[in-house]
Amino acid sequence: METIYGAKAGGGGGHTPVEAKDNLLSESTAKILLAISEGEIAGGLDDTRIFLDDTPIGNTDGTKNFEGVTWEFRPGSEQQEYIKGIPSVDNEVSVGMELKHDQPYVKTFNNTQLSAVRVRFSIPQLMRQHDNGDTTGYRIEYAIDLSTDGAGYQELIKSAFDGKTTSEYQRTHRIDLPEATTGWQLRVRRLTPNQNTARIADKVMIAAVTEVIDAKLRYPNTALLFVTFNARQFNNRIPKVSIRPKGGLLIKVPTNYDPVNRTYSGVWDGTFKLAATNNPAWVFYDLVLNNRYGCGERINANQIEKWDLYKIAQYCDELVPDGRGGDAKEPRFLCDVYIQSQEAAYTVLRDIAAIFRGMTFWADNKVNAVADMPAPLFRTFTNANIVGGKSSYSGGSIQNRYTQALVSFTDTDNHSHDDIEAVVDLQLQRRYGVRKTELSAIGCTRRSEANRRGRWALLTNANDRMITFATGLEGAIPSPGHIIAVADSNLAGRETGGRIAGTNGRNITLDRVTSIKEGDRLIINLPDGRSEGRTVTAVNNKIVTVSVGYSQVPQKDAVWVVDSDDLAVQLYRVINISDNGDNTYTISGAAHNPDNYENIDSGARIDERPVTIISPSVQPAPSSVKISSYSIVDQGIVFSTLSVSWDAAESAIAYEAQWRRDNGNWINVPRTSSLGFEVNGIYSGRYQVRVRAINAAEISSVWANAPETSLTGKVGNPPKPVNFRASSLVFGIKLDWGFDENTSDTLKTEIQYSKTHDGHGVMLLADVPYPSRSHEITGLAAGTVFYFRARLVDKSGNESEWTSFVRGESEFDVNTILPDLSDQFMSTEAGKQLSQELNWLNESVEKIDAGVVKLDKVVTDLNQSFAESQKQVQAKFENQAAMINTKMQAQFSQGSGYAMHSTNITIMVDGKKYNAASMVVSAEVKGGQIESYIGFNANNFAFFNPTRGKMEPLMFMRNGQIFMRESFIADASISNAKIGSVIQSNNFISGKSGWSINKDGNAEFNAATFRGRIDGADGYFKGTVYVDKLIGDNATATVYKEVSKSETHGSNYDQIIETSIIYQGGMPYDVDLLMPTMQFTSEGSVPGAIRAAYVEVIINGVKYSPQTTVIRTEKNRSLICSLYVTLKAEMKEVRVTIRYITNHKNGCKTRIHPAMIIACKHNSSSFQKV
Repeated sequence: METIYGAKAGGGGGHTPVEAKDNLLSESTAKILLAISEGEIAGGLDDTRIFLDDTPIGNTDGTKNFEGVTWEFRPGSEQQEYIKGIPSVDNEVSVGMELKHDQPYVKTFNNTQLSAVRVRFSIPQLMRQHDNGDTTGYRIEYAIDLSTDGAGYQELIKSAFDGKTTSEYQRTHRIDLPEATTGWQLRVRRLTPNQNTARIADKVMIAAVTEVIDAKLRYPNTALLFVTFNARQFNNRIPKVSIRPKGGLLIKVPTNYDPVNRTYSGVWDGTFKLAATNNPAWVFYDLVLNNRYGCGERINANQIEKWDLYKIAQYCDELVPDGRGGDAKEPRFLCDVYIQSQEAAYTVLRDIAAIFRGMTFWADNKVNAVADMPAPLFRTFTNANIVGGKSSYSGGSIQNRYTQALVSFTDTDNHSHDDIEAVVDLQLQRRYGVRKTELSAIGCTRRSEANRRGRWALLTNANDRMITFATGLEGAIPSPGHIIAVADSNLAGRETGGRIAGTNGRNITLDRVTSIKEGDRLIINLPDGRSEGRTVTAVNNKIVTVSVGYSQVPQKDAVWVVDSDDLAVQLYRVINISDNGDNTYTISGAAHNPDNYENIDSGARIDERPVTIISPSVQPAPSSVKISSYSIVDQGIVFSTLSVSWDAAESAIAYEAQWRRDNGNWINVPRTSSLGFEVNGIYSGRYQVRVRAINAAEISSVWANAPETSLTGKVGNPPKPVNFRASSLVFGIKLDWGFDENTSDTLKTEIQYSKTHDGHGVMLLADVPYPSRSHEITGLAAGTVFYFRARLVDKSGNESEWTSFVRGESEFDVNTILPDLSDQFMSTEAGKQLSQELNWLNESVEKIDAGVVKLDKVVTDLNQSFAESQKQVQAKFENQAAMINTKMQAQFSQGSGYAMHSTNITIMVDGKKYNAASMVVSAEVKGGQIESYIGFNANNFAFFNPTRGKMEPLMFMRNGQIFMRESFIADASISNAKIGSVIQSNNFISGKSGWSINKDGNAEFNAATFRGRIDGADGYFKGTVYVDKLIGDNATATVYKEVSKSETHGSNYDQIIETSIIYQGGMPYDVDLLMPTMQFTSEGSVPGAIRAAYVEVIINGVKYSPQTTVIRTEKNRSLICSLYVTLKAEMKEVRVTIRYITNHKNGCKTRIHPAMIIACKHNSSSFQKV
C-alpha cells in the first residue's frame, strides 16, 4: 500500500534537524580462565551447564542466551592440550596509518614462534549528515586476510563498522596463526570506498598491531574452563561464572562398584578402579590417600581401614524415601562439595565424615572411620566386670535442648545458592518451647537429605545420655563405634547380669537365681571377644536352657546379661577408650537406639526401651548427711579438709551437693555417684552442707541438710593479690599482679573495672586462671581511663578481699603512638602504595621525551577477583625527568580484600630518583575487620581559605611541624604544650572567675581543687586545712586485728596463730616501725597443759624476736612484747607478720590481742641530741 502524505494549503514550515544518539561504543572483551578441579573430571561439559550470572550460555533446544560468547574446556587429563591465548607475551607496535579503499594495509611477520596477531582499529568519528540537516550513522565494511609461507591470501574476517560515534571508537581482532616455515603476511582491506566529505566522517585508522606468543601451558591434572565474552552485555562488569559438570572427580572406587547405579556385585577382592562418584565414603578414602591434595605423602594404603569404609559406602548408597511423597527413593548420603581452600587435614576429614554421620580416629597405626548406622551388639558389660560395679551417667543441660534445626544446604535447583531447611520436633517443642539450632550441611545439595540431617541432630540431642565406667583388660577389646550393652542393676532396679558358673551344651549355669523367664534373650561374651544372644526356652533354678547353642562354647566366668521385654539392657555406642596405665581402661559411650534410623529415614515411630523398673515419680532423699574434718601436714604447714558423707538413697544413680561457709553463697560440687566429697584447704568457720539424690529418670529428691558444724582451718580468707598495678599500652592497658605465700590452691584472679575511681557501676572484666599474673585490654582509644580492682578465688570457692582500685590509662604519648600507627599503616596495601617508587615505562629513559600511558587489568578466578586501572604521565629533559602515576585497584579473595586510589609522583634529578609526593585513599578487610585509610607523603602540605580575593593559608604542615591559624577542639590529649603568651579559660576575670597561666609563670585559679603532689617553699592558708596523710617529720599508726584459735591434742604440739599487715612505705628517708605494746595469751584446759609460749615478728621474710615479759599461772600464759625495726628509704609493700606459738597438750585456746604499730621518720628533726 502506498502511503499518501498531505499538507494544508498555504503557509510553510521549516524542518528541525535531528541528531541520532551515538550507538557505536568501544567494547571490552573479558577473558576468564577457571580451574574447575584438581584432577580429571568425567562427563564433559556443554553450554547448557555453563552459567553467566546464573543464566546458561545455551539452551537444550540449541538457542543461545548470549551473543559472542566462546568457551573451551579441558577435563584435567595428564596430556591435555593448552588453551590458546591464556596466558601470552604481547609486543604491541604502533602504526597510526589511515586505512583507505585503494591502499590496503600489509604487514609481514617473520617470527615463526608467534601464536597470533591482534589488529586494533581506531575511528575518530563515524557519522553522516543528510541534506535536511539530520545526523545519522554510517557503515564501513572491511576484511582481514592472511598469507602463510608466501601462499595466496585467505580471507579470515569480514566485518563492518555500522553506527554513529562522535568520539574515538576502537576495536580489536585476534587472528590465530597456523604453523609456518618462513612467516606470514597480514592484509587489511577497506571494502567501502572513502568519502571524507564535509558531510561524511568515515576515517578508519590502523592504530596498532600486536605480536602474540601464547605460553602454551597445559595445566596437567587440572580441569579448565576458558570463557570469553563482550563485557558490554554485562554493563562492563565481570559476571559470576558458574558451572555444573556432568560428572565428578575421578577417584578410586571398588572394582565391583557401579557408581552410576550405585550397586555392588559379588564379593569385593579389595582392589580399586578409577570412576566418578559422590559417595562420601570413597571421597573420604581419596582424600586420605591422594598424593597431590590429600594425605598420601604421610599415609599409605595399608594405614586406612578400607573394609569398614566399604560397609559405610554401602550404607550411604542405600535407597531411602525422598520425602516428596510417592514411592520415589534416593541414595541416603551424597557428597557434592568443592574444597576451595587449604585446611588442616583432620578438619577436612572430620567434615567429610560428618556427611555419613561418622567420626575418625587413629588406632592400630591406621586411620579408622565409623558411622552412626545400624550395627550388631559387640560386647557386654555388667556390674560384674565394671570396676567397683559403678557406672557414671551424664547428660546435657536442659538449656541445650533444641526443638528446631535450621539446616543450611546448597540448592542445585536454585543455581547452587544456599537455602535453609527447617526441621521441627513437635513433641520436643511442646515440652521445651521453641529452641533453634543452626547447622551447615557440608556437601548436601538435596532438601530431603538436609531434612534427614536435621532430624538426626534433634534426635541425638534429645537422647544424649552418656555413660563412663572403668573395666579390666577386656576394655581393650571394643573400639570406638562398636555397640556395647550395659546391665547396671543400680539403674535397672533388679539383677540382670553376672558371670556363668558352667556350660553343658545348651544348658547354661548362672552364678545366681534371677527373674529370667522363657522368651527372654540370654547374651554372653564369647571367647572371640564378641557377644551373642539366644532365646531362653526353659529355666530351672540357676540353669537356663537356650533354643540354639552358641557359635562358641562359653567359658566359665564369662559375663552374661538378660534382655527381656519388660527390662531391656542399655545400648551405647563407644566414643572413647583410654588406658589408665594400671591394667584398667575407661570407656565412654553415647546412648544408642536401633529404632532411630528408621525414624530418620522414613519417620517410623520410636519405641522407648525399658531400661529400669524403678518408679520415677518420687525420689527419696539421702539420709545421715554428716560433716567432719581432718588435718594433714604438708611441708610443715597444716591444712584442714572438709569431709562430707551420706547414706545411699533408694533408686538413686547420682547425687548433687552444695556447701557454704558462714552464710556465704552455696558452692556446687560436681555431680557424682559417690557417697561423699571432700574440700581441701578450708578456712575456719561455720559450715553447712545439703545433698539431693537423682534417679534414672532424672527425678531429684528434696535437699537433705547436715547440721551446721564449726570447723577450724586456715584463718581469715585467701590473701588478696599483691602489688596489683596498671600500665599503659598503645590503645590498651596491661594489668599485673603477684601472689602471696600459701596461695597454691588459687583457682583464678577475678578482675572488675569501673569508669570512676569510686567503683560506681563496676563490672566484671575477666576471670584469669591461676597462675597467670597479667591481663591485657586492647582496642581502646588513646587516653582512655578505667579503674580496676582484683581478688583471688581459691579452688574451694573462698574469696579474698578486693584490692584498692588502681587507675589505668591507655597510652597517650604521641612519640609512642605515632611509630606504632606508622608501622601498622605501612604494612597495609595502602601504606605500601604510598611509599612506592615508580619505574619508568621503558628502561631506556633517555629515549623518551614525554608520554601518557593508560593500563587496565582485570583478573578473576576461583580464589580471587582483581581489577586495576592506572594512568602514568612522564616527561624528560636531558638528565632530569618527572612522572605522575594515578592508580585505582580493587582486589578480593576469600574473606579479605581492599579497594584503593593512589597518586604517586617521582622526580629524577641527575640520574637519581626521589619519591617526591604521594597520596592514597584505601579501605581494607582483613580477618573480619574493616579499616579505612587516607595517607599523604609530602614535606609541605597546606590548606588555604580563598577570602577577600586571595589565598589565605589556614593550616600548613612543613617538615613534620603543623602551623594553624585558629583551632576549636572538643577534647585534646597533649603530651607537651608550649604557650607563647597566655592560656586561660574563656570566662576568666581576675579575682572573680576562671583561671589563667601566662608565660612568666604566674597563675591564678579562682576555684581549684589540687590532687597529687604539690612542691612549694612556703605558703599561707587563710582557712582550715584538713589532712588525711602527712609525710615528713610525723608519725602514722594502725592497729592489727585480733586472732584466736582453740585446739586439743594428746601429745605435745606447737599451736600457731598469726596476723599480718602491709606497710605501704616508699618514703624517701629511713623509717622506724614501732610495736610498743603487743599482748598475747594462752589458756590451758588443765594445769600444766602449756609447756612454752613465744612470739616471732617477720618483716619481709626476716624474723625478729621482740623483748618479752611472761606472766605464768598453772593453766595460763600472758606475754607482753615490744619491738622496733628501722626500714631503709624507698622500701615499699612491707609485709609485717606477728606469729604466736604455744607448745601444749590437751586443750588450749590462744589469742593475739589487737595492738598498735607506729611508723615514723628515723632521727626526727623534732628532737635534738644532748
